[in-house]
Amino acid sequence: MAKVDAKHKGPGFWERLQPRERVLVMALVGVFLLMATGVMMFMRHKRLSDIDDEIADKREGLELTRTFGPSYQEKLALKAEAQKKISSTPLLFSTLVEEAQTVAEVTASNQAEKPAVEVAPGLQMRTYEFDLRGVTLAQLTKFLSTVESKEGHVVLTQGLTIRSPSGSEDRLNVDVVLATWERVTPEDDQQQEQEG
Repeated sequence: MAKVDAKHKGPGFWERLQPRERVLVMALVGVFLLMATGVMMFMRHKRLSDIDDEIADKREGLELTRTFGPSYQEKLALKAEAQKKISSTPLLFSTLVEEAQTVAEVTASNQAEKPAVEVAPGLQMRTYEFDLRGVTLAQLTKFLSTVESKEGHVVLTQGLTIRSPSGSEDRLNVDVVLATWERVTPEDDQQQEQEG
């Protein structure tokens, strides 16, 4: 029986506490459990909202693919078609202006080509300036439509300054700036550097 008494240590932790201390310990445990539950709920909510945001992003991407995918492909096709219209062979402005002069029955003077400007990699813009003196509006229109309708090249009137030397006559003095765009390959760049 002495062995049984040796194992018995006396009253336990809970039994030694006063009733007020027991209430405080229970309140402390309750607060701990409440805080742990709150933190767990917050972490779970954050994780779920991250997953919801990821799902929403993927849905938006799929929706864009469904709605804008075909239009994007169409725009790529239009871009490729537009690139085919831009010639890679240089345009001879002087020859083009001579042809238009004979059609419109006008004379161009002070003809000068400006240096080419690289608009984008592989694409350059060339401009050509000249004057038309004493032309009618019909001649000017015919001249510009002939120039801009050059097949195989994109030619546009970039600048047009019209002055009337007399208020009584219908003759005009016109300063014209034509522009064309050309595709340039790296080989063409090397040739231009060697020529320059």
